[in-house]
Amino acid sequence: CPAHTDCQGYVGLIANGQYGEALKLIKEVIPIPASIGKICPHPCEEACRRELVEEPISIAALKSFVGELDLNGEKYLPSMESPSGKKVAVVGAGPAGLTAAYFLAREGHKVVVLEAMPNPGGMLRYGIPQYRLDKAMLDAEVALIEKMGVDIVYNTRIGDDVTLEHLRDSYDAVFLGIGSWQSQGLRCKGEDMEGVLGGIDFLREVTLNKQVALGGKVLVVGGGNTAMDVARTSVRLGAEEVTVIYRRTLEEMPAEKLEIDEAMEEGVKFQFLVAPVEVLGENGKVKELKCELMELGEPDASGRRKPVPTGKFVTYQADKIIAAIGQKTVIGNIKDIDTDKAGNIVVEAGTFTTSLDKVFAGGDAVTGPKIAIQAIAQGRDAAQVINSYLNGRLVPCFEPKVITQEDLTQADFADREQAPRIALKVADKDVRNKSFMQVSQTYTKEDALRESKRCLECGCLDYFECQLIKYIQEYGVETAKVEGEECPKRRVKDDHPFIERNADKCVLCGLCVRVCDEVVGETAIGLVDRGFDSVIKPEFGLPLSESACIACGQCADICPTGACLEKLAASKQVPVDLDRVASVCGYCGLGCNVSVEYKGDVIFRVTPDKEKGAGWLCQRGKFGLGYANDPARLMQPAIKRNGEFVQVDWKEANLEIVKRLQAISAIHGRDSIGVVVSPRLTNEELFVAGKLADALQTSVKTSFSVNGGSGLEAVFGYDASTNSFAELNNSDFILTVGDMKGNHPVMDFVFRAAEIVPREWPASLSGADDVKAFVKALLELADEQQLAAKADGYAELKASLASVKVTEAAKALAESYNKAKKPIILLDEDTVGREAVKLFASAAVLAGKVGAAYRGIVLARSKNNTQGAIDMGFVLSADSVIKDINGGKIKALVVIGENPAISPENVKLLNNLSFLAVYDIFMTETAAAADVVLPLVSSAETAGTYTRSDRRIQAVNAALRPRTGKDNLQVLLDTAGSLGVKYDNIAAVRDAMAREVPAYAENSQGVNVLYAEGFATDSKKAVLAVANNEAIFVPKKKYDTLEQYFEKIAKSV
Repeated sequence: CPAHTDCQGYVGLIANGQYGEALKLIKEVIPIPASIGKICPHPCEEACRRELVEEPISIAALKSFVGELDLNGEKYLPSMESPSGKKVAVVGAGPAGLTAAYFLAREGHKVVVLEAMPNPGGMLRYGIPQYRLDKAMLDAEVALIEKMGVDIVYNTRIGDDVTLEHLRDSYDAVFLGIGSWQSQGLRCKGEDMEGVLGGIDFLREVTLNKQVALGGKVLVVGGGNTAMDVARTSVRLGAEEVTVIYRRTLEEMPAEKLEIDEAMEEGVKFQFLVAPVEVLGENGKVKELKCELMELGEPDASGRRKPVPTGKFVTYQADKIIAAIGQKTVIGNIKDIDTDKAGNIVVEAGTFTTSLDKVFAGGDAVTGPKIAIQAIAQGRDAAQVINSYLNGRLVPCFEPKVITQEDLTQADFADREQAPRIALKVADKDVRNKSFMQVSQTYTKEDALRESKRCLECGCLDYFECQLIKYIQEYGVETAKVEGEECPKRRVKDDHPFIERNADKCVLCGLCVRVCDEVVGETAIGLVDRGFDSVIKPEFGLPLSESACIACGQCADICPTGACLEKLAASKQVPVDLDRVASVCGYCGLGCNVSVEYKGDVIFRVTPDKEKGAGWLCQRGKFGLGYANDPARLMQPAIKRNGEFVQVDWKEANLEIVKRLQAISAIHGRDSIGVVVSPRLTNEELFVAGKLADALQTSVKTSFSVNGGSGLEAVFGYDASTNSFAELNNSDFILTVGDMKGNHPVMDFVFRAAEIVPREWPASLSGADDVKAFVKALLELADEQQLAAKADGYAELKASLASVKVTEAAKALAESYNKAKKPIILLDEDTVGREAVKLFASAAVLAGKVGAAYRGIVLARSKNNTQGAIDMGFVLSADSVIKDINGGKIKALVVIGENPAISPENVKLLNNLSFLAVYDIFMTETAAAADVVLPLVSSAETAGTYTRSDRRIQAVNAALRPRTGKDNLQVLLDTAGSLGVKYDNIAAVRDAMAREVPAYAENSQGVNVLYAEGFATDSKKAVLAVANNEAIFVPKKKYDTLEQYFEKIAKSV
């Protein structure tokens, strides 16, 4: 595209259904996309590689589609800078002038456009017929420019009505976009006879509704789009016979094939290989056109075969001859400005500056007649330069350097399924040749989606992140290939669900190999061969999906080019300059800082926020937010009637829930209703869910995922990590227990990057007696009298361990732990059982390794906000809730974000309820069993806070507007509000939360180390756990909806 419109970007956005975002992207370059899409000869389509499969994408028609969609909708206006106080005069309301005005207005400058004609558009209006471009649509797009504060003064010709000198005195800058309005003559004898017209002059007269008498036979000389416009307009004006005279053959005609085909359909005749040599007539009036027969010679500079005279002649009868062979610039009475031999205004390359101070120029008046999109490019680039000039430092504008892969062939796309181009519907030839109404219709949404999805996504998906292209552009690097051996294509197809590799873009920096080895601890990829044959790939040439890859995405995040990148969460892979919001991962409790990258209402990817966090993500954090884009999401509340769900509005769904729950509470009394939450909810949402439970007179607040907590509360009095993550960096002994690497791989990455080597709980000590032996060894090392001052239950613990034999391995581990000055036990909550947690907590108390910096128990919690769920009171064991449902005590459940029915036994359990309300993002098994379902939204659509595993409260920021119209907090506030719980907004919720949960007060700094002044029990003493025979390690149970969702995707790795 001459204007460098991001064609692949907006086509891809259309394919993703993001019409508004596609329009915004186009309007970063083109202010009048609907009009340009109708008439542009689209050189972009000539470059489209879909042609290597069957036909190019209909890029221009898609541009017009979103442009018209906008005009029929909300009518997008770009954001604008504050008023600068500067004024710019733009001369000419054609494509260049309108574009310059648009972009200068965006920068806050006051723009006045002076136009010689009575209406705007320039050649778009006066040089293109109505049947190709509806002028009402053009006017609508110009009206949006005026709405930005641009004033347009019509019927004002510079040099006649106002001087250029006056404009220079009155404005801070002047832009001349006057176009090329004079038709080129036939350049042969007799061209000044009556009946010989210029093509542009003819089209202008028709547009102005002036009387144009054509007579019987019309000859149109030329082979471009203007010639087709003239010929087809002549047909519509009633000419008996219209013939196009062209000096080359049909194959060499520069006009669009569609225009030629439609002209032929409408009855236009064509005479090829003839060139005018003389106009013949009587009494000064045209009668005939004498032409010389031509033949094709060698190709000329245009690449087309040159017409060569034969010396033979032919004569054609004519009542009118219309020359459509070009235009030229005439500046009229504009004084003192330099022009070239062709009459074009002379400007300095890159700056658009003329020979006159403060005066800039662009468009056809500078370049000579070109296509409209080139004039638009000139207008935008000139506006950029003028803006820099007005800001005090003129900065030239040059063509950006890009790299195009030239060696792609049909073989590279042989695996693509053929899908013919969606043709635009046009009026029947017998109807359209009698009317000036627009010939071609606009795509429907369905057709636009189908057409845009044909895009091959062949452009570099890493363009906006690639460091290589950034440096090439910044330093003006020449990229032309030098002499040498051609590098073979090395890109291979890989079915990896998350990672895409292209060895042809690899610069062999080795960063991906290093991060995989040194940080991730895998060697999924490595350098193979040496010299020019070097390539990075998995061992034995295996697909990445069959290697040791754990799909963490570190290689994609660290790769400086497009050689290794993530497959985007959007359905259509498309490179766009993404917006970003800093937030927190919504999976485990490590609280990894993330940058959520999005465009409009679609999540594209998640990257680590290296400014706030360690800079690493795991598979779930990196790729687990794609569910936000899933079309299967619940979007509207539903009530089950006669066994089938019926969609209802929010008010009706809330009313149904509240009335049913109130009735059950009234009949069955206190604690007859249970509220079940997912620990992925924000603290604010959990707090309101707790108030909802209070309003329903129930203390049954639980989570199947949390299931009563880790067990620390039984020993310490509070279920929370005693120390912060930061203290791990300076600990001299870290004992990790459970599947830390599998469930919290980022913790392992952090250790490796910091060269910390934790001590893993030995695989040989996997039995219940092994933990007991570890604890007994520490008990035997402890001073009972000193211990009595800080713990109860010593005798009971000792008695429960009486029969346990302390193995050498357990003893050695206990001694190492006991001798360490700064030891921390790091527990994986997912796989370390509750009873085992209690024993490890007791071990810390026995050894005196808790209650001080660098000494304590740190939990790697199962979910992103397990700690918040506990702090907000959702600590009742799910096992006890199941028991009470089976016993008939609990009659109803409100389930928010969990899917307990994933377990078959729980399906039967839920059927015992009198009422079940489910709030969730998908129609899960639990939702399917519900009486009422309300949709929740993703973590990317809600704001609030999470409390990570070490009790640090982190801000969660929304990237997208809620697709359902309500974020999760508002959904819960609506239900709670109907029960008398009144909070106006998130601020009110936080105020109440701060009052009732002091650790969440805004001015609370929190405590890095717990229990320095005693434990959280009434006695301030720890309560040592009594050992039993429960297993150390337990299988990870997954009740959270989103974890279950991602599990299905991850199974393919």
